[in-house]
Amino acid sequence: MAENDPAHLDRLGELVRPVPLADFATTLCRWLRDAHEAAADVQAQRRSNHRGGWSNNTSFGTDRYQYLLNTANSLDTELPGLVVDSAFQSVLLKFARFGVYQMQLPTGPRGSIGDASDLRRDLLTTSGDPGLLSRRDVWLADRQLLFLGWAGNEDDGLTGAWVGQGELYENRVEWEWLLDLLAIADDVGAGPVPEPRRSAPLDPTIFDVPEPVVPIRPRLDRERRSSS
Repeated sequence: MAENDPAHLDRLGELVRPVPLADFATTLCRWLRDAHEAAADVQAQRRSNHRGGWSNNTSFGTDRYQYLLNTANSLDTELPGLVVDSAFQSVLLKFARFGVYQMQLPTGPRGSIGDASDLRRDLLTTSGDPGLLSRRDVWLADRQLLFLGWAGNEDDGLTGAWVGQGELYENRVEWEWLLDLLAIADDVGAGPVPEPRRSAPLDPTIFDVPEPVVPIRPRLDRERRSSS
């Protein structure tokens, strides 16, 4: 994918404020990566059970989806203001001004979305009957909708993550704007890691200071001087 458009970066940064854009990107990418890794770990257990294998061609995707659905609430410690809404047997990450809907894009953001559910098509379409209250309206209220698209598999883990806004036309999303979320997250860790500051060695002569000379006189001499 081409380099992220600075104007689109500014647009997303303004929308997610006060959450820093870097935190927003790294948290969501880490969540998606964890889902792939956790589901892959479960597949190893499915295949190595002493009673025989019990994996199938959809078990990895099912476990990955269940991880995302059931761990979304954990993101509120890293993304202040987050409320997770699990209506319609899915999950929406809701903030004060916007909501984030995650969805798999197996062929990338420019490819076909495949056999999409009715809910997904409702969310990706705004050209319905204006007199009807859609599930998108009910779920989002006055919030803007961001789509968090991702791609990945059991062997390679998370291979792509994107965020943007768009509309569905002929089974493909026409993006108004789109950002590569992995690139934003990777930029956070770019550059050399600074070495920790080390204390300078102590000067070996720091303790070579002569003891102070304290004038000591016999007590009788002090009394004689004070009475004179």
